[in-house]
Amino acid sequence: MKKVRLMALLAGAALAQNERLANGVYAVEKSSGAAKSPVVRQFEGKDVVLDAANFAPLAIVGSPEVKRGPGGSSVSVQLAPEAARRLAVLTKSHMNRNIAVVVGGRILSAPAVRSVIADGKAQLTPCEDASCETLVRELAGR
Repeated sequence: MKKVRLMALLAGAALAQNERLANGVYAVEKSSGAAKSPVVRQFEGKDVVLDAANFAPLAIVGSPEVKRGPGGSSVSVQLAPEAARRLAVLTKSHMNRNIAVVVGGRILSAPAVRSVIADGKAQLTPCEDASCETLVRELAGR
C-alpha cells in the first residue's frame, strides 16, 4: 500500500514538473503536502515546491526597467494594483520564509521575505546586461 501511494506521489511530482506556470511570485513550501496546488521546479540543483494557488502575478504597469549599479544590474517593475495587493498578502504570510520569482516557467530567484512589499515595486533579480535585456523583453511580451 505504501509503495502504491509513493508511486502515485512520484507520478504527481513528474506531472507537476511540466505544468506551465504564469510569470509571478509564488509561495515556496517545505513539502507538497503544505501546498494547495503544488508544482515542483528545479532551482540551484534542488527541487523546490511552489504553491500555484498562492501567488502574485507579474502584471506590470509601465515598462520593466534595467537598473545598473556598482553591485551589478537588476530589473525593476511596478505591479498593477491587484497584483501589488496579492504580493503584499503573499509577503505578509511568508515573513522569514522563501518566495520564488518565476518567469518563463523557471525560478529566477528565491529570496527570503524580510518585510512586506506593500507598494508593488519589485526588483526581480540581479542579472548580467544581456540576460537583463532578455528578461525585460519577456516581461514586456516582446
